[in-house]
Amino acid sequence: MRSILALCVLLAPAAAFAQSLQYDGTAYAIDGEAVLYRESHFLSAAKDDAPAERIVLYRCPDGAPFARKRVLYDADGEAPSFELVDARLGYREGVRATGAAREVFVQREPGAAEKRGPLPDAEGLVADAGFDGFVQANWDALQAGETVRFPFLVPSRLDYFNFKVSKESEIEVDGAKASVIRLALGSWWAFLLPHIDVVYSNDDRTLLRFIGLTNVRDTDGDNLKARIEFPRDSRRALEDGAVAAALAVPLVAACAGS
Repeated sequence: MRSILALCVLLAPAAAFAQSLQYDGTAYAIDGEAVLYRESHFLSAAKDDAPAERIVLYRCPDGAPFARKRVLYDADGEAPSFELVDARLGYREGVRATGAAREVFVQREPGAAEKRGPLPDAEGLVADAGFDGFVQANWDALQAGETVRFPFLVPSRLDYFNFKVSKESEIEVDGAKASVIRLALGSWWAFLLPHIDVVYSNDDRTLLRFIGLTNVRDTDGDNLKARIEFPRDSRRALEDGAVAAALAVPLVAACAGS
């Protein structure tokens, strides 16, 4: 059940960015500075500056990519189609189009039968990277102290769970004010599961930090708990050919030393 809150995947500036860009993140052990893995994000904008496509490479500490996620925003900005593939575990999950409809799917290990079902028909459904667009759309309400509730898709369950999000506090990151946005289950048994904190800059609503369960699993298949830092100075214009290269690079089946 803890994996219900594993949302890191989804957190990256999507609705607010005004140009195609790329940036990096580093996931540290929650209680120290040991590097668990790294992330490389490649974001493509449409002509109206809305998000069009995102590629995320999840990398071993030495930089070798072991997992890849592709997000397409053509269907729904807050519930986009996507596929996550982890070559270490043979794990796949996502949302895809099937004719005029869409379905959610998961394959837990190599050779296992793929499980699939119709995308839940829940009003205001949020999925994967669509969470950032949801935060951007509800920014003023969160800053005003409101708690916002919404259904969030959990592909591994082929279903959604009700979540709530609110502004927990305000801190400084690199000398600038930032908001700590807390995500938690919205049901009576939420106390059984940990919350997730995401930190956004107040000036341009850029994601700076993530603390909690991630969608990256260890070699036993358990979701890692991490603190992920997204330094501003890693943000840069999307390089020519970067998206194609990120889609084509082979994924390794194991990280060195694991």
